[in-house]
Amino acid sequence: MKSIRIKKKIFSALFDKHYKRLFNYSFKVVKQKDIAEELVQETFIKLWENIENINDNERAVASYLITVLKNKIIDNHRKNQTKEKHLDLYSLNAKFVTDIDTKWELEKEIDSIYESLQPKTSEIFKLSRNKGLTYTEIASLKNISVKTVESNISKALITFRKRLKDYL
Repeated sequence: MKSIRIKKKIFSALFDKHYKRLFNYSFKVVKQKDIAEELVQETFIKLWENIENINDNERAVASYLITVLKNKIIDNHRKNQTKEKHLDLYSLNAKFVTDIDTKWELEKEIDSIYESLQPKTSEIFKLSRNKGLTYTEIASLKNISVKTVESNISKALITFRKRLKDYL
């Protein structure tokens, strides 16, 4: 077992020798200075934790450092993908909830408009829009003139346009 003083000296020499090359590699991949620095720091923390188990051979140390850094970069990428997936899911969910809320509010407003209309106007408008009947068919069904049907539908349309302008 190496003394702490020797361990610090070895670590310091390895840090000085490999930091710049590892940082440059990390920065090329992640393209963000602070994240690149963080990943290299985590790599050196791992080196410190395992320094007694690492072969003193220079190639073995360099290989160990680059392998640890690559794994840190992969982990960071996976973490970012997961975060993006959750953010995308959250925004999709928020949009979906907003759409549902908007549709619910619209339905409530439409019901309110129907209630505000004269019963005869509401009934004629529903026959036209919900049942798809023509003005002539409605006039025949209700024993009223086509002009009366037109007048009632016109009143309903004016009310709907006025009250639904914020939804359109």
